[in-house]
Amino acid sequence: MSTRGLEVAAWLMSTLPSPADTTRDLVLTADQVDFLAAFYATDGAQYVHRRAALQAAKGAGKSPLAAMIALAEFVGPFAPPDPLVQIAALSEEQATSTVYSLILQLVRANDRRVATRCGVDDGRGRLYLAGRPGKLEPVTSAAGSHEGERTTFAVCDEVHLWDKRNGGQALARTIRRNVSKAGGRTLELSNAPEPGRGSVAEATEADHAAGRPGILFVARRPSRTPDPAMTDAELGALLAEVYAGAWWIDQRRILQELRDPATGWAEGCRYFLNLPTTTADTLVVPARWAELGTAGPIPDGARVGLGFDGSHSHDGTSLVVADEDGRVELALLIERDASDPPDWTVPRRLVHEALADLFARFTVVRMLADPFLWRSELDEWSRKYGEGIVLSFPTNSARRLGPAVDRFRVAVAEGTLTHNGDPDLARHVANARLVAGPGRAADDGHRLYALEKAGPGRLIDAAVAAVLACSAVAALREPETAPAEPMLAWF
Repeated sequence: MSTRGLEVAAWLMSTLPSPADTTRDLVLTADQVDFLAAFYATDGAQYVHRRAALQAAKGAGKSPLAAMIALAEFVGPFAPPDPLVQIAALSEEQATSTVYSLILQLVRANDRRVATRCGVDDGRGRLYLAGRPGKLEPVTSAAGSHEGERTTFAVCDEVHLWDKRNGGQALARTIRRNVSKAGGRTLELSNAPEPGRGSVAEATEADHAAGRPGILFVARRPSRTPDPAMTDAELGALLAEVYAGAWWIDQRRILQELRDPATGWAEGCRYFLNLPTTTADTLVVPARWAELGTAGPIPDGARVGLGFDGSHSHDGTSLVVADEDGRVELALLIERDASDPPDWTVPRRLVHEALADLFARFTVVRMLADPFLWRSELDEWSRKYGEGIVLSFPTNSARRLGPAVDRFRVAVAEGTLTHNGDPDLARHVANARLVAGPGRAADDGHRLYALEKAGPGRLIDAAVAAVLACSAVAALREPETAPAEPMLAWF
């Protein structure tokens, strides 16, 4: 394997000014040269990587490097004869800021030295090549309007924000299809993503971890998990790891921002320590949930509690089992698929069959079920399995759900809850956010919490069912533990 990256690096330093001070010549850092060498690695006549993702801490130099590479792909030594280079973002404002504005700055610096030297026309809102085909432009998440373009290179900026809800996933797919037609490539820039959001950054990291070919993934993470109880010296050492090579960063100032309560610890870890971290209002931090994935299967015949959270068509429908040893298993999850027709509804027969199997396999001491849109079925299950066993448990109130959420969080914190690592359950738990009830709802004066999605499409039904299952199995150890509604109230 060889690389064209060193030639690209030499061209950049001989052609462009420094982004930090355009009166000076560009001097690349060792990390930037290493990235270029990897990105431009070849195996024969083809590039090894068709996609690249660069996750770095805020201010570490992602955008300037991307601007340089975009110019190299536009007018550099290995640029195609008729390049179409795009700087993609969610909005016009974002697309024309940061990377694109840096490109204009580099091209126009020193009385348009680069524009004149490289034959770039920068006077028509986009960059064109003088006398031959070629364009460099910003594009936005109006994905359909770009379908079919023969893009030769694209920078996808801030992809930790690109998700299904805002059109980011569709834009990423469109750009990848377009560059594949022209034999082009993409470069994704992001801060560390928020786990469970379903962002393009999160998906690309997962694709790389799964070993999918053609993906270059570069992210410098701290060697230890940061903790707010660490000393300034300990946190400073982690910042030095993450910002190694970024000589322009005042790490003492970054430490102050990280310590600032207004920043928020989880947000500070994502932006300044490049660590994927869920916001502080999460039900369970994903890293902690992963640590608890040590459980074997719940044995047949075990005494268990069941939790059920159902939907009619749009949300998920889930059954979760918990035993008296703290093991939690996802027994059923039904989710609407993108290919399902508009009139799709949950196949309720599958729920009835799964429930019958669970009651046959285990000794079910209690089942707590959210009755929303499933009241008739709950009536039926109560008659079939026992009115004292199948209980209605509405989950739309912090006063009702709060004690169950408390019990679940304590079990997670103390390590008395374990699971088998099911990825769907992990995804739903990562999506669940705490919603404080009004006032001081609990008898002991502390605030109680209900649960809500982290965003549209980020389902949490399995997480809710897990909370209910853990509360249901607590009946083995405690007197009445949950404010359940008696089934007779509906007759």
